[in-house]
Amino acid sequence: MILDRIIHNKKLLIFDMDGTLLDSMKLWKYLGRIYLQSKGKLAQDNLEEVIDIMTLNESASYLKSTYNLNESLDIIENQILDMIEDKYLNEIPLKEGVKEYLIQLKKMGYKMCILTTSQKNQALAALKRTEILDLFDKVYTDKDFELSKRNPQIYLQVCRDMNEKPQDTVVFEDALYAVESAKLAHCKVVGIYDEYYKDDWNKIVSMSDESIYSFEDVLSGVKKA
Repeated sequence: MILDRIIHNKKLLIFDMDGTLLDSMKLWKYLGRIYLQSKGKLAQDNLEEVIDIMTLNESASYLKSTYNLNESLDIIENQILDMIEDKYLNEIPLKEGVKEYLIQLKKMGYKMCILTTSQKNQALAALKRTEILDLFDKVYTDKDFELSKRNPQIYLQVCRDMNEKPQDTVVFEDALYAVESAKLAHCKVVGIYDEYYKDDWNKIVSMSDESIYSFEDVLSGVKKA
């Protein structure tokens, strides 16, 4: 099985959730468009590019002013949050091969945890619905440490809380900035392909200790990255 050389003799596996385990990045990419559709509004072709780096508040303000929405900013924000929660509770699927691979790792005796930037209640609900929650020892969010994944300290904090050393830890991530931070924390890193970050894929591959397109490839032993 590919990845054997990376996880061999390691003790802790830290998994990102969105874009790594859950096929959820399409939701985040098209969130504004989906919301506008719910209001009967036709989004401009460049909407995703425009709001990509905006905060929720900034995005809500932009949508309100550009598309003449009647709702207040607070209502728009809450409606978007409710829409996100509904998707996590009811729709977002696992990526292919994820559950099968996690079951194998659990049987092999690894400690496993989640580190996500999603809301904890949404993360727990999605992990429970997809029947993988019980495979993890803990679920962490960035809010638990008041740190960003752009800060290597967040990975060090997780290792410390899990009573393992960074050198004995492997991090699975799909975002370049998270890969960079995990490497700076002296963890081994497996880069996971996601369409949302396709423009960064070559950099992710070069920086990661291993990289894969899917967990199905891991299970079948096919090395494509």
